[in-house]
Amino acid sequence: MSRSVEFSQTSLILHLDGLTSVAALKRQVEIPYSSIKGVSIEDFKVSLLRFRVGTSIADIREGRFMLTDRWSFISYENHKDVVVLQLNNHEFENVVFQISNPEEIQGKILQHITKLGDS
Repeated sequence: MSRSVEFSQTSLILHLDGLTSVAALKRQVEIPYSSIKGVSIEDFKVSLLRFRVGTSIADIREGRFMLTDRWSFISYENHKDVVVLQLNNHEFENVVFQISNPEEIQGKILQHITKLGDS
């Protein structure tokens, strides 16, 4: 898979490599833990007809998509079991991405945002 997640001290960084970064027109998305208001694993299907800056072919979605009045960043080849981050005070309303171990990533994100709330 051409996506990886880095957990820094203060933020989650979604790295995109190879053709995924070309299709999404972005190499990484950085999200401060303080901006994450929710994390879930969902079936997140986006219509081919949505306004976008990026790529939509078959079930592939890569790039920025206007789903409401704000942009969402989406990166997947299969809309099932993707990680969905709901955000506050960020350029994106949501960041949605496919990764091989979504439950593990969700757990790590929850640990980081819980730690933030405890401090």
